[in-house]
Amino acid sequence: MDELRLDPFTRRWVVTGKRPVMPDAHNEGGACPFCPGNERQTPPAIRESRDASGAWTARVFHDRAPLFHVEGEANRRAEGMFDRMNSIGAHEIVVETPRHGATLAQLREEQISHVLELFRDRIIDLKQDRRLRYVSIFKNQFAPGSSYRGHAHSQVLGSPVLPQLLEVELRWSREHFQKHDRCIYCDALQQELSQEERLVDQNSEFVAFCPFGSPWSYELWIVPVHHASSFENDMGAPERRKALAPFLKTCLRRVEMISPCFHLVIHTEPNLQAWKPDENWWKSVPDDYHWHIEIQPDVEGRRSFLGTEGFHFNPIPAEQAALILRALEPDDLAPSQS
Repeated sequence: MDELRLDPFTRRWVVTGKRPVMPDAHNEGGACPFCPGNERQTPPAIRESRDASGAWTARVFHDRAPLFHVEGEANRRAEGMFDRMNSIGAHEIVVETPRHGATLAQLREEQISHVLELFRDRIIDLKQDRRLRYVSIFKNQFAPGSSYRGHAHSQVLGSPVLPQLLEVELRWSREHFQKHDRCIYCDALQQELSQEERLVDQNSEFVAFCPFGSPWSYELWIVPVHHASSFENDMGAPERRKALAPFLKTCLRRVEMISPCFHLVIHTEPNLQAWKPDENWWKSVPDDYHWHIEIQPDVEGRRSFLGTEGFHFNPIPAEQAALILRALEPDDLAPSQS
């Protein structure tokens, strides 16, 4: 089994071990395992959405070469000054549409709403496992192709530790709340709304803006107007998912005009039912954290680090990026697909 090792210098957990290479992983000439009719090439579905005719419109299944494994216990242990544990957790694939080559941005709003519902349900289900401290939802969209990479899909990771970036966000959110008794995201949202320099889109329920310190060119965040720390709880009502779907669609269509390739991640609160060292751990998260979606286009030549020290070089300031993204009207883009 793969294992998790803690880098003592950065406090970052690393999954180490070998993953089996699937024969169709990079085979552009082979049949896509995510397309209808090829369901036997994937593990059995955990969950599916189906249309009136009974055909699946989106499906979830375990990754065939998972980073995290459901069976076993974490068994955190020391090796001198070092820490290691088993890579227990979950690794799932969400196929967002049966149509190969269609992107999430090209789907009908109703279909995007179904995908959001699957995201919500997987987070809720996995958080029932107290071994898991966090559930990540993310997608890496690549340029169109015949392999599975060209078939719209996302990934779900349930892990016994917090991702480093999420832990940093949680710590600064808590510090801001302790000093000001306010959510740092709510404060930032009010400033973005008042200045309007970095706003890209808004309605009564959601705001899209380019964050002030964007490390990636044309980075775009989607934040709910009203405070909510949990994506899965906020998306409980069908009306909320139906409200987010067209807003997300519009944002993604703008981003695709900049680059067809991007990274998208949903940041939500940790599993508050998971084991914690004391009862006050994450106690203020419902008040100090604010779920949001981060979209980071992969713009060739403009997404880079300065050396290996973690400094980002972004030649497109957030204000300029927002101005360009605002000018990209969704009506100029391709029509929706099933």
